[in-house]
Amino acid sequence: MPPNVLKTDLLHSSSSSLNGNALPTDLEDVWVCPASEKSLRTANPIRAIVDPIVSKSIKSGAERGDGKDQISLALGDPTVFGNLPPCPAAIEAITETLKMGGAMATGYVNACGTPEARAAIAESHGAGATADNVIVASGCSGALELALTALLDADSILLVPSPGFPLYSVIAKSHGAKVEYYDLLPDSGWECDLVQMDQLITRLNIIDGHNRSMQESTCGSRSPTQVVRGIVVNNPGNPTGSNYSAHHLRNILKLAHKHHIPIVSDEIYGDIVFDPNCCFSPMAEISARMGKHVPVITASGLGKQYLVPGWRVGWVIFHDNHHGSLKEVEAGAKRLAQVTLGASHLVQCAIPAVLQPKDIMGMLEW
Repeated sequence: MPPNVLKTDLLHSSSSSLNGNALPTDLEDVWVCPASEKSLRTANPIRAIVDPIVSKSIKSGAERGDGKDQISLALGDPTVFGNLPPCPAAIEAITETLKMGGAMATGYVNACGTPEARAAIAESHGAGATADNVIVASGCSGALELALTALLDADSILLVPSPGFPLYSVIAKSHGAKVEYYDLLPDSGWECDLVQMDQLITRLNIIDGHNRSMQESTCGSRSPTQVVRGIVVNNPGNPTGSNYSAHHLRNILKLAHKHHIPIVSDEIYGDIVFDPNCCFSPMAEISARMGKHVPVITASGLGKQYLVPGWRVGWVIFHDNHHGSLKEVEAGAKRLAQVTLGASHLVQCAIPAVLQPKDIMGMLEW
């Protein structure tokens, strides 16, 4: 019997319901809509902890009666205690835009962002990037989602740091990709263990070579895919607080060049360095100085450095090498950006004001 034809006995027993507004009910008519495989693979451990706190569904010690309040383990929101004011240039840019009214920031924009925002981001990061290499996203997390979605396939592998921010693994596993962890060395300023990383990549490539040989023998064709699609480097690091030297970044790039693997550089904490004897070195800038042999995908945003994480303003920049290795990945990310159109038009108005401030002294005083 076709699924859209009601049973005869159900028709007779529920004729009054059919003639009215109510639908017939029957235990045999109960069904379950299955969740997608992707949704079942997706679980963010950070949000599982943070969301109940933000929604205030977790009671304080006084409310519970035991007097034991929660202990802050440094939620990545610099505004939560109210002692760090947001960047005044960002607030002023939004305020002035709203005062102008009309269609200043109320309409749709290019899926990759406004021309002004993309140009300001490209100029700020340098390393040969142009506005066309920039995609404005919904926060740095959204930027990482775009980059990794364009980079990974099911069963491909992403290398991520351990300890590290869980989101990289969450995104990769959500797409059916695999995650392999490389170690950070606590006794060496949490630098990447490049010996272990090299051994890890070599082992994965040997396994991949065996799998490809098996595929050729069974299917008669050779897969053009690469098993390890990217190395995520988080600098400055979360949760370690590390800030890598230019020397260490050069060594990371040499290893990536050896194995022909692009770098995904999460730099959301860029320039937040408190040691007066140190400075932040962007991965793409180091790569450019070394001849741009290694493609670098940089993810960043306004949230941490300018204290507006709730505005959800981030971006991804594709710093390709001389061979155009990122060409297809960048094009794929731009297609993906057309699905959600990134950050709102209004908040994108703050990007040029912050990255290209007119009142430089005011920014320095802040």
